[in-house]
Parts: sequence; structure tokens; C-alpha cells
Amino acid sequence: MGLLVASGLLLSFSPNESIQKLTGYHALNGAGSPGGRTGAPGDGTCTQCHAGSVQSGSGFNLVTLSSGGNPVTEYLPNTVYQVNVTMSTTNAKNGFEIVALNSNNTMAGTFAITNATHTKTITSGGKTRVTHKSAGNDLASWSFNWTSPATNTSAVTFYLATNQTNSDAGTTGDIIRTSQHVFGTQADVKENTSKVETTIGYSSITNSLNIQLDSKVAGSVFVNVVDLNGKSVFTENMGAINAGESALSVRLDQELNAGIYMVNVSVDNNMTAKKIFISK
Repeated sequence: MGLLVASGLLLSFSPNESIQKLTGYHALNGAGSPGGRTGAPGDGTCTQCHAGSVQSGSGFNLVTLSSGGNPVTEYLPNTVYQVNVTMSTTNAKNGFEIVALNSNNTMAGTFAITNATHTKTITSGGKTRVTHKSAGNDLASWSFNWTSPATNTSAVTFYLATNQTNSDAGTTGDIIRTSQHVFGTQADVKENTSKVETTIGYSSITNSLNIQLDSKVAGSVFVNVVDLNGKSVFTENMGAINAGESALSVRLDQELNAGIYMVNVSVDNNMTAKKIFISK
């Protein structure tokens, strides 16, 4: 039996009763996300348990695909890739959840855990995800395997939510960031050029990408910038567009170094890719 004094009242509770009922306290999900918190269609976010608003993870949440130690910017069907999730922080306690979906918002490929000490799979909403474990929440980078779909179905979007915590085991003071990382196959990119045509330019004056779209489909537009090491370094949800011609502009993070990058633009998960040179 325990005792708690609140508003001048002496309350009693058994060790098995949750103090949350009395104080509204929620313990940090140190052992991993409960699932369904990636911000993907049909998912909520980590703010369902942690107070605060969701911030953009662009430039902070990083996702890399690699095969045989070599980073890739596009995937081949039925191939095993190592996925590396990285948060750009030196924070002491962190967490994540990630899910891979196709254009129908159903599972794309399968995950396999390669380090059972730090990561685990969970199932929520009929979809398998990867999240951290207790021994992994003092890290800012995690790795696991992903086997791509057996056939060339569509571009695959990795929906990622991260939690940069303040280590107080409470619900406030944590920073939640979500991001989307789109990867397609070479065949997929060639096929989708008939649906979405893009012209992409870079302005060093405004540090922005200027995107001209001629799309035969309507839908949400995602921009994903990948470096030549295969690391997704910038993502942005540009909102929905109608079919036809559109002009979009997106300001990049100042931290991006000069160099050659692959810019993936998807409309309703129909992806095209262009190489650009960013100058500083």
C-alpha cells in the first residue's frame, strides 16, 4: 500500500494501481512505440502519448538504404537492403517508429531485425513496423533489414516518426518529428514519367528547388532529396495538387553541403527522379 497527499487529502493505493489515475502521468515508452505512431495514412503520431505539436523531420530524420555495404538511391524488387535510421542529435534518450507503405497504403516488403538488443518489430493496424527497445533508446541511429516487394508495384514510402526526449519519463518537453522518405525502382521511375513529368532547377540565391510539374494524376506531392551515398537528407510534404501543370518551390536546409543530389518527386506515389547540383 502506498500513500499520496493531494489537495489536503490522504489517498491510498496498492502497488498494482497506476499512479496515472491520480496524476495523469504517462511513463515514457522506453521499451518502444506501442505502434501506429508514424504519421502515415491511418496512423497517429507520438503526440498521442507525448504532449506538444509535431514538427517536420526534414533534414533531422535520415533514412539510408544500402546493399552489400553500398548505399542505393533506388531499390530492386525482391532484394534485401539494410535500412539505417538516424536522428541528427547527440541527445541522450531517443526513440523511433518506421513503416514502409506502397501507393495503396498497404505494407511494402518485409522487415527483419538484425539487432534484437536495440530494435524490434511490432504490428499495428495490420502493418508491421520497427521501433526501438529499452536498450536502444540511448542511441540516435538504428539498423535493420528490409526485403523489397517481390514485384515492381510502385514507389515505397518509409514513414518515420522520431522522439527526442528530455529523459524525465514524463509527457512534456519531448520533441516529435515526422518525415516521409520515398524510394522507387528504376523501372518504376521510367514507367511513371508517362504520368508525371518534372523539370527541377536550383536557386543558390534562395537555396530553393524550383519544380515544374506536368502531372496526369492528382494527389499529394512529396519531395525527397538523396545524396550520392544513398542517404535521404531532406523531405518535404508539398500538399495536394490537381492534375495538370503546377509550379512549386521548396527551400532547402542551410546545412546541406554543395554537391550532386538525386531529387525524387512523387505525386500520389508516382515518382520521378532528377539529378541536380547544389552550389553554395
